[in-house]
Amino acid sequence: MIFHLGLFKWMAEQNLFNQVKKVSTVSGASLCVGMIFAHNNLEWPTSDVFLSKTLPSIEEALKADLQLSALLRLIISPRHWNKRTNIISKVLERKWGVYGNLSQLSTDVMWYVNCTTYETGKRFRFCQDNMGDYILGYAKKPDIPISNVMAASAGFPILIGPYILKTSDFNWETSFLRNESWEPPGNKAIHLWDGGVYDNFGLESIYKYKNGKPSDGLDYIIISNASTPIALKARHKIRHVKNIKRILDIAIDQVSSLRTQNVMNFIETTGKGMFVKFGNSADYIAKMSKCSNEMHSKLVNQCVSTEQALRARNYPTDLKRPSESDFQLLLRHGYEVADCTYRCYNEI
Repeated sequence: MIFHLGLFKWMAEQNLFNQVKKVSTVSGASLCVGMIFAHNNLEWPTSDVFLSKTLPSIEEALKADLQLSALLRLIISPRHWNKRTNIISKVLERKWGVYGNLSQLSTDVMWYVNCTTYETGKRFRFCQDNMGDYILGYAKKPDIPISNVMAASAGFPILIGPYILKTSDFNWETSFLRNESWEPPGNKAIHLWDGGVYDNFGLESIYKYKNGKPSDGLDYIIISNASTPIALKARHKIRHVKNIKRILDIAIDQVSSLRTQNVMNFIETTGKGMFVKFGNSADYIAKMSKCSNEMHSKLVNQCVSTEQALRARNYPTDLKRPSESDFQLLLRHGYEVADCTYRCYNEI
């Protein structure tokens, strides 16, 4: 989340916020963008407002330990163990100041929040206009708290678990793939996982590469990939829960690799985009871009070291309160990776 904030800080300094038309998120990015809306009166901020008000407000909110608060609620109400993601949505409201419903958001910038439907195995999408997937069908103008949407998108299997969405609370339209009337599984609820399980970049909501061209007249795409690369690991004892998570990590990594190849082909062919990757140092970006030696030296001297970039990459993915130094490192790292990527490939 903080890495993405660094990217947005870079965009704001380039005065690019008013050019944003669509934002598609999964997991930590959903927390990030939800906070941006919640801390700017449910509207997409201008570049100046983001830098002067929204970002400082978010930094202050992150001083609350979301993970500790959620655990305390579980201790007090252990009956909610199977609804951990729902508890996180409540803590988002109380500790991080997230308020309002999805349907109340300004539509100047369309925000697509991606999840994975357990029942169908497809991408479940929330946005200001509707929510659903192409198998289940869609509900228009969903009156659902932003905190619920954020928690659903970040509900990683095993560790956090699914967000339980009561389907009876909404009016659903028949999917175009079905002729019969649709009845929700179990007639009461569906279960939504982290959108990264299906698509770690949330690409499908805004980008579909077909016949050599992207859909919907895409002008420019920026992908912020804050996932960490899969590492070498020894197998745990038989039936250990971490073995299940390892299999899931491998599957997600392979899906991400395929999607990266697809979108990088578009970016390299058209020059209409940039791919920002968590953990990349200025030295690595400069070498990969084959920029001039002068540019290479300049960026390496200006940015955090390779060791600091690795420390940022290895920062644990959790909901604990970050220290001031860790917050600044992750924010700076996101900013510098975006800046280096743009400057190296454009020689600016």
